[in-house]
Amino acid sequence: MKVGVVAVAVVLALLGFAVAGAVAHGAASGHTDATTVTEPTSSSTTTTSTSTTTTSPTTPGPGLPSIILPDPKITPGRLNPGVRQSTIKKTICKSGWTKTIRPPVSYTNALKIQQMVLYRETDSPSEYEEDHLMPLELGGAPKNPKNLWPEPHSQSKLSDPLETQLKQKVCKGVMKLKKARAAIRLFKNTEG
Repeated sequence: MKVGVVAVAVVLALLGFAVAGAVAHGAASGHTDATTVTEPTSSSTTTTSTSTTTTSPTTPGPGLPSIILPDPKITPGRLNPGVRQSTIKKTICKSGWTKTIRPPVSYTNALKIQQMVLYRETDSPSEYEEDHLMPLELGGAPKNPKNLWPEPHSQSKLSDPLETQLKQKVCKGVMKLKKARAAIRLFKNTEG
């Protein structure tokens, strides 16, 4: 799971956050590695710090929710062809746009039940949401089953704020859409 902590650190770095967030994420679970990070603190100075990071075990401990990673055979991800770098002002950066394309709960709930079988998940469906691998906020395909998978609510609490932060960076022009999509894909493929 070392790759997972590295993925979190890469995404956080892309967002301009210190690696401390990745350290905090991994601290709950077990293995440690030292990491040195140099980051600018102002236009003329830099700060170098060494942190100890931890990595999560592949299987969660007793009482911890399971981590469901998108299976690339079932959920490889799909994009909305109408969302490109040249259309972001009319699509993802337009207030309320995702509400206009979000699939109805009746559709996602039915798909969630079908996909829970494919993912061999036996918990109550109410413990999951049908999540977009490529989020609508970054131009993911709304209804394509290849862009949706059953994600535990405990995981979505981590990925949802990241999706919003990436979208904000894209809409402010400080990050390209392609880079934001790569960052969220890396995060979801390693952390869920």
